[in-house]
Amino acid sequence: MICTEGGKKSSEYLYFRHFASRDLRIQFSSGNSTDPEGMLEDLINYINNEDIKSEDECKIFLVIDTDLNENRIKKIEEIIPKCQKYNIEIITSAPTFEIWYLMHYRKNKLKFSTSQDVKKELEKINGIYKENMDMYQSIIEMLEEAKKTALNIDQKIINDNEDLFRSNPHTSIYKIIVAIEEYKNNK
Repeated sequence: MICTEGGKKSSEYLYFRHFASRDLRIQFSSGNSTDPEGMLEDLINYINNEDIKSEDECKIFLVIDTDLNENRIKKIEEIIPKCQKYNIEIITSAPTFEIWYLMHYRKNKLKFSTSQDVKKELEKINGIYKENMDMYQSIIEMLEEAKKTALNIDQKIINDNEDLFRSNPHTSIYKIIVAIEEYKNNK
């Protein structure tokens, strides 16, 4: 299960829905929250209402942009204990989810000051980009490269003892892709 901000018009929803199949249900938590606490509460309410348990082979991800905003990062850190209690993995991207899209195109020069800068760069590369645009078909052929790039960046952050949430750039979206691939390989 994946919880993101923006609902069914979000970049995250438009991207991840392509991974669903008859054997793999990807459920998006509903709710209109965009702040970390509100998103977590929406997700927990959904888990409780649908009686979803982690022992049901269900992996639960909370996908949050850090926006390179210190207050937002602190709020993400504050929800970690509650996420652990519910076996929810926090997946962050900095400055925004769209950095994942850029990692399909390049391995470096990924540091941007704002989310808008990332989206402008995507527009330069792709010719057009809007937040409610489905990029899946444009980038799926480069998925392995994006996973390697994101993993290498995460590994460098860890090796350098840096704070993942405050690192620019980074995204842990590849962890969701790996979980999906592992599930499909085990079926």
